[in-house]
Amino acid sequence: MKKIDKKLSLKKVQLPENPAILLPLLAVVTILVIESICRHSLIGGFQFLFQHPYAFLVNVLIVGSSYSLALLFRKQKSILLLFTIFWLTLGIINGVILTFRVTPFTSSDLLLLKDGVNVASKYLSLMALAALVILLVLVILVFAVLAFRIPAVKKRRKLSWSVTAILCTFLAAWGLILAGQKTELLETKFRELSQSYKKNGFLYCFGASLIDVGISRPEEYSTEAIEDLTDDSAYNGEQFDSKRPNIVVVQLESFFDVNRLKDVEFSENPLPNFTRLSEKCASGFLSMPVIGAGTVNSEFEMLTGMNIDDFGIGEYPYKTVLKEKTCESLAYNLKPYGYKSFAIHDHEGSFYERNLVYPNLGFDVFDSVEYMWPEAYTAMDWAKDSVLTGEVEKALDSTAEKDFIFTVAVQSHGSYPSDPETEYEHHLTAASSVIEDEDYLNQINYYANQIYEVDQFVGDLWNMLRKRKEPTILVMYGDHCPSLDLSDDKLKSGTIYDTCYFIWDNTGLSFEGGDLQAYEVGSEILSALGITDGVVNSYHQNGWKQMKNGELEEEEYLEKLKELEYDILYGDRICYGGDTPYYPSNMTMGLSPVKLNAVNVTYDHVMKVSGENFTRYSVVHMGDEKLETLYLDPETLVVPEAAPEDGTQILVSQAELSTTGPYRYVAASEETEEKK
Repeated sequence: MKKIDKKLSLKKVQLPENPAILLPLLAVVTILVIESICRHSLIGGFQFLFQHPYAFLVNVLIVGSSYSLALLFRKQKSILLLFTIFWLTLGIINGVILTFRVTPFTSSDLLLLKDGVNVASKYLSLMALAALVILLVLVILVFAVLAFRIPAVKKRRKLSWSVTAILCTFLAAWGLILAGQKTELLETKFRELSQSYKKNGFLYCFGASLIDVGISRPEEYSTEAIEDLTDDSAYNGEQFDSKRPNIVVVQLESFFDVNRLKDVEFSENPLPNFTRLSEKCASGFLSMPVIGAGTVNSEFEMLTGMNIDDFGIGEYPYKTVLKEKTCESLAYNLKPYGYKSFAIHDHEGSFYERNLVYPNLGFDVFDSVEYMWPEAYTAMDWAKDSVLTGEVEKALDSTAEKDFIFTVAVQSHGSYPSDPETEYEHHLTAASSVIEDEDYLNQINYYANQIYEVDQFVGDLWNMLRKRKEPTILVMYGDHCPSLDLSDDKLKSGTIYDTCYFIWDNTGLSFEGGDLQAYEVGSEILSALGITDGVVNSYHQNGWKQMKNGELEEEEYLEKLKELEYDILYGDRICYGGDTPYYPSNMTMGLSPVKLNAVNVTYDHVMKVSGENFTRYSVVHMGDEKLETLYLDPETLVVPEAAPEDGTQILVSQAELSTTGPYRYVAASEETEEKK
């Protein structure tokens, strides 16, 4: 046994002793491995090396800078191993993320940990997730033990030599980054994240996402510049016109026209309603800021008129600035005209922290799935969008005034199972004489059948609005293309950033249609209504006229838009006279108020809670204690075991989004309890 141990002794592991050889060699190997993982290819790292040598060198120096810190310690190889574990872990996380979505790993994902776990459960079983976590922990532990057992160097270099080497490495990395950005060998604007990560390397891009947050101060930003942009944007004092229509905007999850796919044929059109309405209404391509994921960035552009490209790399304003600040939006711009604003979403209200952000966008009511009764769920456990027609109608019925209703659907969200045994309702089939990958065809079949059902919702909602005969504008669009490994060369038309939209109305208003950016749609609607309120909205409307007349180039138009965005969210709010005109709304949750009317406890300690509008998300609380709750029907909840004392306060919460008023329990007499 001693002989075996001696053979396995880590003291026999031979690594170069000279740091001038060891550190660069290890840094090169680390980057080769990371890039191979990120590209899902054994030779991916070498492809990066030969296709983008400058970016490869920069990434090597980023890793090498961290490795140089090991020179300060006697256990240099142990420190090197720990740093290697850290860098490889980041690379593995990115590699795993890229198996489920197109967008690579950015620092913004660190703010989405809770939401990420929620979505990951749709892609992987809990067992698979647990196995991944356990495997990762085990790998880290093994490497940590190895690092601990690696012997210290016999003779450490002089401190002055080590510090000089560290400074030289950091300065070389920093200098090459600055030189690369100036010569455009490295990108500073990442319009297409997936391609930027491939061109510039994972570590450079991920590091840039840590630093690049928010909107950087434009060089031309000044009081005079902002005042020049907002001369014509003041509220024009126009009074509310009762003839103005309801406005219903519906964002369809991962929705695009699958008929655009090359080499795929469908047994019937998966989108008959959307196709028909697009042909008879203003319609076109809608350029979205994301692909495969990032729904809230699509809705951010739609609601605010701001360009997400101006924000940090991969940033989600919902998770950063909008949690703290209000922002001009469609909801705020419509308030002076008597509109009540509703947000409706058939998924959890805390997802992307919408429940915290929507008040800062001016919404009066947020109706999330916790307040709904979906009739069905997909194989991936997403609520089916058919529930939304009734919720939109409920919102319209709840007010006498005009309504702005922003609806976010969820049914066609990924993942899209490749297993042919997955159970779901088949309405049509997809086939190909070119594509031989059966798993991929299975995914397309699943997706096509889901959006077929989403299209039925499109038709149902349009019919409901049409039959009400109230003046109404209906806008429907896809938030981004699905995570189906799409690329431009797989499409008959458009790009992977293009979804589709249409604008229907029964008021005789005129909409031009054609291809639009997502941040232009809100102003397109307000322009047709003659509403110029809001500095961003007014800027868009004036900018379009100037570009049409040849007075303004698109590049300058976008630069000035960025100046406005910076002023509103990060600057001095010069456009508003130094202070914001928008204050968080007193938003209520749910279209159907949840009420607790009575509490009864049987002699065997079963609690029956009676009330109104309970859902599967309702939870009974006794004092500060959350109780195991069974949902029976909208009027009844049951707690299998509870023994409240006389005077105990009981309430019902909807997944911590809202609670009923407290109910003071009054214990019944023993005789009464026995009768029960």
